[in-house]
Amino acid sequence: MASESSERTVSAGTPSPAASNPLAGAHHYVSMKLTTRNFLFWRTHLVPFLRSQDLLGYVDGSIKCPPAFITPESGESTSAVTPASAAVPNPAYKIWEKQDQAILSLLISSMADEILHLAVGRTTLAEVWSSIIAALGSSSEACCLNLFGQFQML
Repeated sequence: MASESSERTVSAGTPSPAASNPLAGAHHYVSMKLTTRNFLFWRTHLVPFLRSQDLLGYVDGSIKCPPAFITPESGESTSAVTPASAAVPNPAYKIWEKQDQAILSLLISSMADEILHLAVGRTTLAEVWSSIIAALGSSSEACCLNLFGQFQML
């Protein structure tokens, strides 16, 4: 019994790669490739996954990018090398950037070659998402509404 308990403690203290990164196995959940004809289906497939991982805020912009540098508060201790007024790297920025780029990688990997041009030159997830919505969102919804109207006429 004692050895089982110590084994549990050791294994519980060492997170698995999938536990530390919710996107590690995401390609299994987001297997549909975005094309010019399936935007609504692709979005319906992708958004619930991102919402379930508390990552949708990176896509819709509600999780804002923190500043890359911060100035220490006057009460905080600073090193002798760094003056009190000098900006220092913001650790929250690095965490945000890492998460944003991981989701961006997932998004790009779910895009077919014909759509990949929408990501070229864009560096953040929100920029790529906005590009996709601008290019495919309104036309897909319009097409869907048109087909729905035609279906009602039948």
